[in-house]
Amino acid sequence: MKKSAEQVELEKLRRQNEKLQADLKKTRMALDIMGKAHALLEELSESADNDNPPKRS
Repeated sequence: MKKSAEQVELEKLRRQNEKLQADLKKTRMALDIMGKAHALLEELSESADNDNPPKRS
């Protein structure tokens, strides 16, 4: 049985939707990791700022 143009288009759009959903999931995970890395670096930077290096006489 031959598929109608609408059925072909629907299948194409469903595949595209699945790909975009997967891409979105990866992007969200990457943003989450970047946010955590940023927070860690910020915390380390603040910690380094609070450490007073020994003064030389």
